[in-house]
Amino acid sequence: MAGVAEYIKESYIELTEKVTWPTWRELQSSAVLVLVAATIIALVILGMDQIIAYLLKLFYTSLT
Repeated sequence: MAGVAEYIKESYIELTEKVTWPTWRELQSSAVLVLVAATIIALVILGMDQIIAYLLKLFYTSLT
C-alpha cells in the first residue's frame, strides 16, 4: 500500500512542478485547429461516401 501512496505523491509533484501547461490562448488556438481539421476530414469522408453511393446507384440501376 505504501507503493501506491508513493506513486500518487510522485504523480502529484510531477503534475504541479514538472509539467508545462499551455496558456489559455494556446489552448484556444489548439482547440480551433482541431475543430477545423475534424470538419475538413468529415467533409472529405462525406464527399467520398456520396461519390460511392452515386456510383453504386448507377451500377445497380444498370443491372435492371
